[in-house]
Amino acid sequence: MIEWWWVPAGVFAAFLVAWVNGANNAANAIGTAVGSKALSVKKALWFAAIFDFTGAMLYGRFVSKTLMKGIVDTSMIGDVKLIVVGMLAALLATGIWVIMATWFRIPMSISQAIVGGVVGFGIYTVGFSNVNWGLVSAIITAWLVLPFMSGLIAVAIYKYVHPRLQGLERNRMILVSSVMYFLLVFTTVFLLNVKTLKVSDLAWAIGTSIAASVLLTIPYHVAVSRKTPESPEEARSYLFRILLLVTAAAMAFSHGANDVANSAGPLAGILIAAEKGYIPAKVTIPLPALALSAFGIAAGIVMWGYRVIETIGEKITLLNIETAFIAQFSGSIAILIVTRLGLPVSTTVAIVGAVAGVGFAKGVESVNIRTLAKIVAAWFIAFPVVAGLAMAFIKIFTLI
Repeated sequence: MIEWWWVPAGVFAAFLVAWVNGANNAANAIGTAVGSKALSVKKALWFAAIFDFTGAMLYGRFVSKTLMKGIVDTSMIGDVKLIVVGMLAALLATGIWVIMATWFRIPMSISQAIVGGVVGFGIYTVGFSNVNWGLVSAIITAWLVLPFMSGLIAVAIYKYVHPRLQGLERNRMILVSSVMYFLLVFTTVFLLNVKTLKVSDLAWAIGTSIAASVLLTIPYHVAVSRKTPESPEEARSYLFRILLLVTAAAMAFSHGANDVANSAGPLAGILIAAEKGYIPAKVTIPLPALALSAFGIAAGIVMWGYRVIETIGEKITLLNIETAFIAQFSGSIAILIVTRLGLPVSTTVAIVGAVAGVGFAKGVESVNIRTLAKIVAAWFIAFPVVAGLAMAFIKIFTLI
């Protein structure tokens, strides 16, 4: 039986999750830029909104998401209404939790929250033993591995690479910046193209990434060679600022391209269920669902994105333009490595680990341990809280 409220409720829930996704996760891309004073808050919010929206609209439609992330085998549930109700409950529980996290200025990955919602759905509908706990364990493992990895990369770059960049003359600094730019483009394009760990898929992703990196690095090198100031110190400051903004743009673009499906995917499933009376295992996101979610992300960034920016940019450790770039760059490299290992990734977890890593590299006293502990605690509390909220919503919805 198709209920009249499926579509409006789905639209509301999807927009809510997209909106709070933008509000909270904007800091992943621009928090370090704001904290290092490379951009003002107002400019940074619009900067992130534009690149997030662009990534969502250009790349998001090509992203197919397995509904429920494979955590719950929906084929075991014969009632399509219950599946739709479960998706709505997971979305609403996720939205409420991330709104709370944003209010308290805590960086929170949408995937961290929605995993709890989907697990709650699974426990309620198919039982505890039928939840894919192996996949859940892999996701939790990624939450543990990724921040340590990005933190260690940040420490290594700060301790061993950063000192060797001191005192470089202008032309050598331009060359170093071009190499870093190449790696940034490669990381971004690879993450957008890699879908599986099959040799053929990896070969395609690596090939397209190298081609795009070469094509984009050549004009970058020519442009900065002409515009970089002659003074070594001014050249250094100019180049790191450019690299920081490029990294922020790449992360915002990637966030929009990948995260738009977290809300547009379930919405597409609900729309298909309302139209056909069933939900396929995978959905291709239609343009209206994509546009709604992309707009929701951009609106969330502009309207409320300032809440978490300060936490990333200033509350964990103080950053200048160079250390801000090291944090952003380390987070990007860590995401690439963890993706290659086959684990799910989170830009939130990566950037928090990288910023903390820069702080620890400067000295433990440079890190606000209390803020860091609060963030990590919220990540793991999210799982049971959102699961409980999702089960409560399912109970309410099934009584309607």
